[in-house]
Amino acid sequence: MANLDFYAVKGDLQKLLAFLYGETDVIVFELSSEFDREIRQFKSLKELENVYEVGQMSKGQLHFQLWSVSVMKEPQPRRIELKVGGHSFRYSIEGAGLMQLYCGGLNENVIGHTHFGHWNEAGAKERCVSPTDDCNWEALKKVSGKIQRFIRGTSAAKLYSRPILPDAFSSIKSGKKIGYLNQLFDTASKEIVQLGKLIP
Repeated sequence: MANLDFYAVKGDLQKLLAFLYGETDVIVFELSSEFDREIRQFKSLKELENVYEVGQMSKGQLHFQLWSVSVMKEPQPRRIELKVGGHSFRYSIEGAGLMQLYCGGLNENVIGHTHFGHWNEAGAKERCVSPTDDCNWEALKKVSGKIQRFIRGTSAAKLYSRPILPDAFSSIKSGKKIGYLNQLFDTASKEIVQLGKLIP
């Protein structure tokens, strides 16, 4: 599996999503729908932000599935029957060739991580319950690499191997903290490195 965890706040996530829409063939879906509702797809950043406030973690991470037109045919929502009082169903989007973007952001004074990831061919064939034969794995590798290069290439600093994007980095310089493995890190933390050197 390809996995990249990084730190981003609202402005960083808006830039990342704008890159996805402007420089790739990705369309964003909800990972799963709200109870008793159809699943939504967002064909532009404006559509997405009409529904969700990215970068605000007070209500938890925002979970999205990224569908690349060049990787697989459009995924079909799967209806899930619920045994929850007052609700009867929801939908999920699944597929071996989908990419996941779980947007973190700011919760009070702490920045939580954002996650980007997806199956690789070997892992999907071994463990994924979705069909794997309809995926163009080379195309997935290409679009994923483009996304990861954008994240790493625009980062201003890092915490261990995790990139810190520019607005998140500005936030910690202004007093916010980064959360990692039940620890908090700030500008006094030697583990945070800027452009190959320790933060002064």
